[in-house]
Amino acid sequence: MGMVSKKFHLLEDNTSGDEFVNKNKIILNTRVNLARNFNGKKFVSKSSKQEKNALLEKVKEQACAIREFKDFKFYKIADLKRLQRDLLFRDYMLNTKIAGKIQGKGLFIRDGLPGNGSSAVIINNEDHINIQSVYPGLNIDKAYNEVTIIEKHFEKGFNFAFDKDLGYLTASPFNLGTALRVAVIAHLPVLALSSGINNLLKRTSKIGCQVGGYLVEQYEIIGNLFEIFNQFTLGKDEKDILEEVNAICLNIAEEERDAREQLKKKDLLGIKDNVYRSFGLLKYAKILSYEEALELLSILRLGIDLDIIDKANDFNFFRLVDKISNPRIIVDMETGRKIDNDYIDSIRADMIRKKIMKEVG
Repeated sequence: MGMVSKKFHLLEDNTSGDEFVNKNKIILNTRVNLARNFNGKKFVSKSSKQEKNALLEKVKEQACAIREFKDFKFYKIADLKRLQRDLLFRDYMLNTKIAGKIQGKGLFIRDGLPGNGSSAVIINNEDHINIQSVYPGLNIDKAYNEVTIIEKHFEKGFNFAFDKDLGYLTASPFNLGTALRVAVIAHLPVLALSSGINNLLKRTSKIGCQVGGYLVEQYEIIGNLFEIFNQFTLGKDEKDILEEVNAICLNIAEEERDAREQLKKKDLLGIKDNVYRSFGLLKYAKILSYEEALELLSILRLGIDLDIIDKANDFNFFRLVDKISNPRIIVDMETGRKIDNDYIDSIRADMIRKKIMKEVG
């Protein structure tokens, strides 16, 4: 923790810190994940179909016996249609290579938590269970508290695989120790266009965090959306991990805010041009690919945040990112027929236009 305290600061009042970040719409989403495996059971990758299905039924039985689980909905992945599976894998950031093997997999989901949070228990993905909680904005403490409450319920019925030296045993050695992952999604349009992003990558790497793209298997940056997450779970306790990621987020948000103000002072005409060009394309385009839409919406979001444009409605960038994805559009259409990409792109363009335009012409 010493290295972190020298380079990053934590605000003493975490609530005011969250308000600062969320008000500026820079940290868009927080996800906390705990991986757990059961004593005496093979890892998922080594289990037979029968063993995975047996474990799925046992976890389901345990969960259904817990009063607090009455608000959770259960889904058996093998019973879902392909598009429904694609959405679930996307929503819960499941490894697509592992998620493709659907036998013995299940999912408990609870939406509507206070503060628009949600939680999930994923069964037989990479580990026996993954407990997740997701909240909008920077809400690390809320998400962490939620997953630990769920974890305690499962501890009553299962013995978790644990080693006194290695901590919780997981299928991937990268998750040994606490097996705690904290990830946030940040919108960093100005840092992304400057040398600031390279400095950010170097600093976060030195203190055990990684920065990657939110979409396309974390390798490509689209819409200036970045995922920031802790790299190591071994050798640090959970409190240290939470504090480090929170501190990094506050500082990244502050750097992005400062970079925006500097850009506005130095190149107001240039940023206005970019914002209004993006607005014009979103207003008049008849077809928009997902990638192009995210790039344009990112610049428009920046223009709204900087009070450069008042012709567009305010919008929740992160929610819109999900709503205009191909799987979500197809599912919302509720059609059984095959839809070509141009038709999806046209629907996406129309959805965005209706969302951002104060008057649709």
